[in-house]
Amino acid sequence: MAVVHAEESIWSKPWDHRFNLYGGQVCNTLMAGSWDDRTPLHDAALQGRLLPLRRLLSQGYNVGMATLDGITPLHEACVGGHFTCAKLLLEHGADANAVSFDGATPLFSACCSGNPALVSLILMYSSVHHPAHLQSSPLHEAAKRGHTACVEVLLSHGVNVDMEVPSIGTPLYCACESKATECVQSLLISGADVQCGRGLDTPLHAATRVGGAKEVELLLEHGADRTSRNSEGKKPLELTTDQSIKHLLHTTGPCSLSQLCRWCIRRSLGQKGLNKTKMLCLPHTLHSYLLYH
Repeated sequence: MAVVHAEESIWSKPWDHRFNLYGGQVCNTLMAGSWDDRTPLHDAALQGRLLPLRRLLSQGYNVGMATLDGITPLHEACVGGHFTCAKLLLEHGADANAVSFDGATPLFSACCSGNPALVSLILMYSSVHHPAHLQSSPLHEAAKRGHTACVEVLLSHGVNVDMEVPSIGTPLYCACESKATECVQSLLISGADVQCGRGLDTPLHAATRVGGAKEVELLLEHGADRTSRNSEGKKPLELTTDQSIKHLLHTTGPCSLSQLCRWCIRRSLGQKGLNKTKMLCLPHTLHSYLLYH
């Protein structure tokens, strides 16, 4: 019974510890550096408990209350993939652009959860081009985790499909490293540069290194250069012992004319839509590609 009463008191009484501003965020200064600097609002959001969350907000809890690490209840709702909790918090004024100390935004957290509806909701209140996204990129995270639907939502909002983050490369490179086949295919269809990876290390190097035969096949189909060398001077073929991948790298011939046409069209479609001017330029683009490749 004592446990029940204790739990009831947590949810029935407002948070009565002293709070202060830390890095521009309201937080509990009495419990710095521990899990206990979280509030009941954080816990309710993370667990997807809509009714307790609504009750806490009605009792006057600060919707923007952050831990010393900069984690807000909206971050927690997004990590848990809880659409209705996130919606309630946003309706009460939660900051969709809040940035934690490690650079994570609610959009980044939503991409971790893999809920495309939640990603779309956050984008109604936030910009996909928020500067913090260069540090913790939602697109890279979605691609790495194989959340294809989230990748497609982000791309539809104008995210640069070839954005390269120095430490992790491009979204296509991340998807190849994780053997996220559907994401690799979606990124390529959206116009991702098949040669753009992490520095000199191409997506084909990454896919070959991790044994991603399906990814290797897709990359070759979209014109990946089997002869390119990474910073160590190695070709993709030198990075694998997988016989099926070696066979692909040895036997896949030059792109056919139909593949080149498809590549040019997809590339143009991935660059903010295919308008009349770009359609007229496609034959010239294809001619240039044939001349120099």
